[in-house]
Amino acid sequence: MSRRDDGGGSAEPERVPLRRKPRPEPWYAPGLRFECTACGKCCTNHGEFSCVFANREEREALARHFGLTRNEFEARYCEPVDGGLSFRSQDDACVFLKDGKCSVYALRPAQCRTFPFWPELIASEDSWQRDVASFCPGAGKGPLHGVEEIRAAARRAQL
Repeated sequence: MSRRDDGGGSAEPERVPLRRKPRPEPWYAPGLRFECTACGKCCTNHGEFSCVFANREEREALARHFGLTRNEFEARYCEPVDGGLSFRSQDDACVFLKDGKCSVYALRPAQCRTFPFWPELIASEDSWQRDVASFCPGAGKGPLHGVEEIRAAARRAQL
């Protein structure tokens, strides 16, 4: 480490900028192919993934869509789960799954919009294979999504 003289006779250590270690490449560094086939399979309960959370703004938009107040919408379609509100399940699926399709697709919450790029699903190749590729016909098909796009979707999924 070199020293710098401040003109007053005392020398301070010169500050050298710290270099960040590059972030290790994730297992999905080559990208992941995914295209929603609108099959509705992600709308059914899969093990620990059985809740669809929607924030206040998303619930308000859906309430307007149905001509309800937010409180009426929440009473009819939501239930308390882990300190938040989740859409109710009906027949082991999201209440908005009708005839195998999402009946509110244009207004679906961020959780649904960002599937399958949730942090817990991209955490490892094993989790991807087990919790996505094993049932989703859109996994491995369609456009190639790059690392930054996948990371951005994972961040949005956590909001």
